[in-house]
Amino acid sequence: MKWDKKYSQDLMPHTPSNFLLEMVDFLSQGRVLDIAGGNGRHSKFLAQKGFECECVDISKVALAPLIGLKGLKPICVDLDDYKINADYYEAILDFYFLDRRLFSGIKKGLKVGGVFLMETFLADNDCIGLDSQKILNNGELEKIFYDFEIFFKEERLKKHLGREVKIIVFGARKI
Repeated sequence: MKWDKKYSQDLMPHTPSNFLLEMVDFLSQGRVLDIAGGNGRHSKFLAQKGFECECVDISKVALAPLIGLKGLKPICVDLDDYKINADYYEAILDFYFLDRRLFSGIKKGLKVGGVFLMETFLADNDCIGLDSQKILNNGELEKIFYDFEIFFKEERLKKHLGREVKIIVFGARKI
């Protein structure tokens, strides 16, 4: 209900992340899983480019406008109960949703050569007010994806709730 309310108020961004725009050429055509994809800002962009996207989110309100769009399958599910199909996706996206339990499924869900893209908050002194379980630690992704080719990793600053916070943008390919 919390997320349905947020999406009803139309507070979430509608345009794809700059990081996805920078990385789209690294993705092979095929199936994409957009974890906690919300209103589909990334899935819609990729579907328009010919990808077959599954946008998974807990909010029916967020997903409703995506029903019937070509190349896009909205899936309403609680990610606590969601199982990622093994060896199925050419790309998996995870933008601003951190549930460390999903990393194993993400790694298994990618086909060889498949790409994982993540953008999220990174531990920093300015993360006051953010749930510490929803913030990555420095070096955490590199440890988890040690057996992948990490082709992009950059820390950036982003405005969030009126202040600058540190984020990480990360790209890794299954080898």
